[in-house]
Amino acid sequence: MPTNEPLATTSYDFDAWCDVLSANDIPMQIECASRDTFRAEMRTKNLGGINFFDIRADAHRAVRTAALLTSDDTRVYGVTLQIEGTSSLTQDGQTSILQPGDFALYDSTREFERDFPEAYRCFIVRFPHSMMQLPSHTLSSVTATRFGAKDGVGVVVSPFLAETANNLSELSGWSGVRVAHALIDLVSSALAEKLTDAQIASANPRAHAFVRVCEYIMQNLGDPTLSPDVIAHANFISTRQVHKIFHAERITVSQFIRDRRLEECRRQLADPADAHLTVGQIAAQWGIYDGAHFSRIFRNAYGISPREYRRSQLDTSVA
Repeated sequence: MPTNEPLATTSYDFDAWCDVLSANDIPMQIECASRDTFRAEMRTKNLGGINFFDIRADAHRAVRTAALLTSDDTRVYGVTLQIEGTSSLTQDGQTSILQPGDFALYDSTREFERDFPEAYRCFIVRFPHSMMQLPSHTLSSVTATRFGAKDGVGVVVSPFLAETANNLSELSGWSGVRVAHALIDLVSSALAEKLTDAQIASANPRAHAFVRVCEYIMQNLGDPTLSPDVIAHANFISTRQVHKIFHAERITVSQFIRDRRLEECRRQLADPADAHLTVGQIAAQWGIYDGAHFSRIFRNAYGISPREYRRSQLDTSVA
């Protein structure tokens, strides 16, 4: 069941800001030169496990340190859109300066730093790793990369993020969840585009092939015959090459296919529009025909059976 929390703006002084970031976001070490006069405001919303933060605050610095990583195992991505002022994002040895309209990705599982040298407004969308269509290891090459509002798919993604920030109060129920999922899919497209461009520029055929193969898999995810041999034939490479390019990304072909199928099933199980379909029918739409096998791998992935998950999502009416 998607959470429809009331949208409210809350103001904070420095100490309260440190506390709320630890409670509502991933734990960070906060530094500020003007603690006595520091002020921040934040609006938050949760839709289907996707968290939104619309933040206005004075200058400060936030660091996700190695020590905090050892005490917190949150596995989420954050997409941050700069709306007013400037900021920098540093992760994986890369630093990007974000101007209004720019956005970037960060990963909670590795150290990173946000520096806001002036009063600012930013919009952050935070979501679990499982919602992204590419593995974390692959995306590490584009974390902290600036995506401009006039660059490639950014022409679409940046305005979508900005409009979402400005209309958070209008998003609710499953229509809001669908908008949130569409936003994550758009971000995934922007990241895939950036990865492809970088791989072509660096003449890295293996990495380029990986993104191309992933796109093929996503387009054919419901095909029960999808296999390394089928993937290899369709992409004019050998089966051995398919296994090698996935091995380099620290995931197997079967793991990638399974994870993407499970995520699509999870989304559909929770959607009232598909309540007329049985659990088995939904699994079959994504190429999984063995009901016992589906139940087992779904529970292993999400800690709950498909039927229990569906019941927990649909039992409560959605506003």
